[in-house]
Amino acid sequence: MKPNHLSKIKFYFWLSIKLLFNKKTLFGGSGPLALLGLILGVAALVASQSVMRGFQNTMAKAVIDMSADIQVVKRGRLIESWTEFQKEIKATDPSIQKVLRYAHTEAVVASKGKVSGVLVQGLDMKEVPGVLNFGPRFKAGVLPLEKNEIVIGLGLAKKLDIHMQDKIYIAVPLSTPFESNSLQRSAEEFVVSGILDMGKNDWNERLVISHLKDLQRLTQIGDRYNGAFVKIADSQKAVEVAAHMSQTLEPKYYVSNWYNLNRNILEAASLEKIVIFFVVFLIVIMAAFNISSTLYVIIRSRFKDIAILKTLGFKERNIRNIFVMQGIAVGTLGTFGGFIVGLFLSYGFMWLQSSFGVVPGAIYKIDRIDIQISAIDFLFIYISTLGACILAAYFPAKRGSELLIIDGMKQD
Repeated sequence: MKPNHLSKIKFYFWLSIKLLFNKKTLFGGSGPLALLGLILGVAALVASQSVMRGFQNTMAKAVIDMSADIQVVKRGRLIESWTEFQKEIKATDPSIQKVLRYAHTEAVVASKGKVSGVLVQGLDMKEVPGVLNFGPRFKAGVLPLEKNEIVIGLGLAKKLDIHMQDKIYIAVPLSTPFESNSLQRSAEEFVVSGILDMGKNDWNERLVISHLKDLQRLTQIGDRYNGAFVKIADSQKAVEVAAHMSQTLEPKYYVSNWYNLNRNILEAASLEKIVIFFVVFLIVIMAAFNISSTLYVIIRSRFKDIAILKTLGFKERNIRNIFVMQGIAVGTLGTFGGFIVGLFLSYGFMWLQSSFGVVPGAIYKIDRIDIQISAIDFLFIYISTLGACILAAYFPAKRGSELLIIDGMKQD
């Protein structure tokens, strides 16, 4: 851009600001209300998009932390040889970093006269830190270190009034060796070594984590297991890697990934995020209409100034550009004001969650949303808002630029 051209733009912008910001427009008329409407509209956009993006990321993080990037399960039968199975999995894709074997079973937990149906998941505790991310989710205690120690979720602990080091009984049904239709009970006493916030409401209320050896003994399956959790280099590529693994492994294996485990919820959240944006953006459009009417009033009050500018050699497009820049100035001011208010609303929502639990876990699957402020969302909101303000400013600016000098000089 040529220096002369740049200087001209700076002059036009200075002149537009000079004509826009005066005592009459700042403290009188509909100008302040129009700007306030724009700020509130942008703030609502920022808060809603931050919460929806936070919902998606919170859900995704919970699934990845608790069930890794990819899950491989043998169909119908239990896996016998861990060495062969692990080698077979790692050979499918070079991005695979670690593999963690696990077994699971439906069971009943009994404590203090209360019972609840649960899913007990046995893990090789030595390999857990490299695949699953339990550490930040502990509310009390640690991973099981000794025999017959377990970790439970917050929901189950509240439901059965279980505390650290409490003893509970876990019972599982087993088929008798003579009649497959008959069941016998296998039960053992366990000690609670930790309480986790597992991220999802149903996991918090139903999932119990134990040593793999303890679960194998309780269910009498020997040195066998159901499947493996797989950690890859980039969790965002889990869908592609899982598809490749599914094609490479034999059909007797079922391969899933963290996204497919909650596909319906995550896709619904993505759609809701778009819908909410356009619904809330209507507030911005309404504010832009108010800005348009305000600018029209300002331009009418500046007819004499416009006439003087034309006598000095300003062309219609120069006059139009000056008043369009007013729309840009108002849009920028309103957008950044809205960003600040939106941040306060977002962090206010976080405070409400912590104080009053405003997100019901039974409905949304999670009872806490960690908001995420995204630069991409900010940029998109700014461009959209600025576009609406420029469009709102264009028509009053065009009307003002077409003013005849003689009509402008008649204004008192």
